[in-house]
Amino acid sequence: MVAFVLAYQLLAAAPECNQGTTYDIRECWDKQDAAAAAALASTYSAVQAAFRERGLDIEPLAQSQSAWTDARDKTCSFEYEQYLPGTIAPQLGTECDVRMTQARTGRLDTVLKQKARPREAPVAPATDAELNRIYRLYLERLSKSQAASFAAAQAAWTSYRDKWCAIEGGSCLAMLTNERIAELEASWLGEPFW
Repeated sequence: MVAFVLAYQLLAAAPECNQGTTYDIRECWDKQDAAAAAALASTYSAVQAAFRERGLDIEPLAQSQSAWTDARDKTCSFEYEQYLPGTIAPQLGTECDVRMTQARTGRLDTVLKQKARPREAPVAPATDAELNRIYRLYLERLSKSQAASFAAAQAAWTSYRDKWCAIEGGSCLAMLTNERIAELEASWLGEPFW
């Protein structure tokens, strides 16, 4: 249920983009992507400044941002490739980029508002099991090359999650796991199988 709510929130950000001609749709999503990238850059700069003010090392922040970029690129590439050679592939790749960029901006904003790093809470077993269930269901439907691309995206996401949650603490692991479930569910255009 949490994943459904998160998926709905992420997709509700730009419903007007899914109307008109293919050109109109792509142009609208490109604008959404540029706006999301600008918001991310602004928030990331604010977090860097806050880290410096607090006397915190910004290297772990830079490493987590790099890991997130890798996870986003691999995830969105995987999503794009699922729909090739269809004309919808570019739109879906951009939608993925927007969803993931907006989610990352939200995570950065969470840290920006923190006074101190809260103790890290574990992921609920049910949430972890749900991510693994969705992952297995995906693998059952993918070709060998698609599965390799998916596995690379998942490994990149796991690296990002671990680096980022070492900074954010609190319920970060659970929140990112729920975001990942929502992203995987949002990326599947066919009949939902979960």
